[in-house]
Amino acid sequence: MKFLDGQTVGIDLGTTYSAIARVAENGEPESLLNADGRNITPSVVLLGDDGQVVVGPTFERTSQETPDHIVEAVKRQMGNKNFFVVYQNKILTPEFISALILKKLKQDAEKRIGPIANAVITVPYYFNDVRRKATQDAGRIAGLNVVDIINEPTAATLAYAWTKGELGRSDISQEPKTILVYDLGGGTFDVTVVRYTPTQFRVLATDGDVMLGGIDWTRRIVDHVSEQFLRKFGEDPRTDQEAIRNFTVECEDAKRALSKQTQVPLNVYFKGKTLSVALTRSDFERMTSDLLQRTQDTT
Repeated sequence: MKFLDGQTVGIDLGTTYSAIARVAENGEPESLLNADGRNITPSVVLLGDDGQVVVGPTFERTSQETPDHIVEAVKRQMGNKNFFVVYQNKILTPEFISALILKKLKQDAEKRIGPIANAVITVPYYFNDVRRKATQDAGRIAGLNVVDIINEPTAATLAYAWTKGELGRSDISQEPKTILVYDLGGGTFDVTVVRYTPTQFRVLATDGDVMLGGIDWTRRIVDHVSEQFLRKFGEDPRTDQEAIRNFTVECEDAKRALSKQTQVPLNVYFKGKTLSVALTRSDFERMTSDLLQRTQDTT
């Protein structure tokens, strides 16, 4: 596809978070910050009662809304003709919802670098033609000229070769190297073996699971603390969508903290009752061992 006049960006349209970047004038990759000054934007769309649509809302904002007004992990539904959201008597497809996320990324970035015309969007390697076309359609709806859809492992390999100072160079050894790209994202997992030289890339093998990602690890913690809450207070927070949303935020924070700490405090609230638990890394690893095994089996 032809390039149009304007900036060209690369976009990671993720299941849980999305990001946008460009090659700056000095030839260096540059992540473009959103309106909140962050280099990632939650892939969440809030459909307000008043007709206002908010992309990447804060937890404070989403906690004030009913859960059926919040659309998450729509990437898992790309190309699924049976999935849609009805909002104010309109049918919103996964492509349209994804376009809202892309448009938010585009508009925030344009405030920093000026008009954006072209985009390269990444997708999992195992996305079929229908899913790839859906992603391209989302970009078009968002006002982007999608010049290419590239595989996430390819993008990772390009980034790896660039950090090694090898990308595009003809003055260094052209001896092929083989790497394994293990990509466990927020909502999808894929693993790819790539053989590359500074100027060529070849995928040797790939596999993945479109229904496996970091959110599944978080849900295990949610189930764990919900069971403890049920045993202690006789009420199951999982019967209340708003409670589960609040639990998920707390458990996500705890999961991230366990990357640096061996134990973290976790406090959750439901119907005026508070449960305080100490979550250890070993507990977390035990309750998610089968999920990790699924990635190992795929690998």
